[in-house]
Amino acid sequence: MRNFILATTATLLFAGALSAAAGGVIQTKDGKSNTAYDIQAETVSGVIWDQERNRPGTKVKLWDLESVRYSGQAMDEYNGLARKLSGGQAARLIADAETVMKLEAPSGFDKDAWRRVQISCRYYLAMGRYLQGDWSTAQKELEDYIKECENPENLYTQNIIPRVTLNSKVTGRPVSNAGGLNRFYLDALETLGLVYLKQGDAKSATEKAFKPLQELAEGLSSQGDREYFDWGIRGLRASARYAEDQKDFKGAREAYDELTRVAVKKQGGKPSRTSYEAQLKGGFMQIREGDTRSAQARFYEAIKNWEDGHKTTRTAPPRTDWINPDLAYLTAGSYVGMGQVKAAGAKRAEEWAEALQNFSTSLAIFNADDELRSLALLGAANAAAQLAEMNKSSQATASNYAKLADKYLAELTQLLPKTKAASDESLPAIQKTINAYKGD
Repeated sequence: MRNFILATTATLLFAGALSAAAGGVIQTKDGKSNTAYDIQAETVSGVIWDQERNRPGTKVKLWDLESVRYSGQAMDEYNGLARKLSGGQAARLIADAETVMKLEAPSGFDKDAWRRVQISCRYYLAMGRYLQGDWSTAQKELEDYIKECENPENLYTQNIIPRVTLNSKVTGRPVSNAGGLNRFYLDALETLGLVYLKQGDAKSATEKAFKPLQELAEGLSSQGDREYFDWGIRGLRASARYAEDQKDFKGAREAYDELTRVAVKKQGGKPSRTSYEAQLKGGFMQIREGDTRSAQARFYEAIKNWEDGHKTTRTAPPRTDWINPDLAYLTAGSYVGMGQVKAAGAKRAEEWAEALQNFSTSLAIFNADDELRSLALLGAANAAAQLAEMNKSSQATASNYAKLADKYLAELTQLLPKTKAASDESLPAIQKTINAYKGD
């Protein structure tokens, strides 16, 4: 009888071990919920899970994922971490992440599954520090998380994107099977770059975060999932904006040029609104560098295509592809860029008139976004003010140009007050010229 009881107990324990599974609910952005018998891994390749024992579910890609919730009362605090992060609840996020990291594995979690959950908690903890603006602590904890992810013992190896490698600049070691990294790894690299920028260290942001992020994104996209490029695009955009704010126009232009390349690659070699935006901004930076000749080449083709296409529509039915919203955006920005080129070297009234014509064409024909329109308004106001000054011998002409400049400046400061152009350092001088020549 005793042997029967022992055998039965052993059988039950063995069956319990077989049935142990980290189940839960995987919700996707289309509103659907998948009940998982076992959530096997959360990786940059996607969430890997079983519907039933030994019956795999369809891998959920990161951009389709809304949330992952594990079953079990002990997991309530973990399941609430994503909500606290999105809600900006830094203190609660940190406290709950630290609590979960101290817990023992709940029922259903084996050692590997629980370790993966705790690695994710490290990410949430670091993001809590980021929300608090504690940049140095956030940097340290993001790098601790990255190191844990890159530990070969923590890399998941089944059903991931194959042959993806990464040269880590945090640990200084190559990472094979990088498709098995924890699913927050891409976000962590992006945030690490932002943290370095917040501390004024653009070099480390690029070398330790944004470049490896781009390398990993390109590797993960090798199977056709071009959505991975979005992480690299965000990193390049942040790097370019930082360089621009620091008046490092060469660095900003190089970042925008790389962003153009990546955006085109994401679209399979075709341009997009993102690549057009980067192309234009790269040209604007080139003007600030003083290389107006090269900048002009960026804007010439779009303007020529527009003008040629517009002429054709007068005599024949237009081609269906001669203009679309993205090309209209590019053309509006190209007129702004050409106006800036003309203004950069203007010394005579005729040259300022050319600049004004380009700015006003962008404003009159296209309904561009706030940023482009604000730049066109600023350029037009400055050009009109310069023409008022150059025509001061004729009170009526000077007054007309000053009133025109006043009109552009009023729209800029009253309707688009939150744009960079609305707080440009040239505004006081433009206003002074307007006041001098406007008259009644």
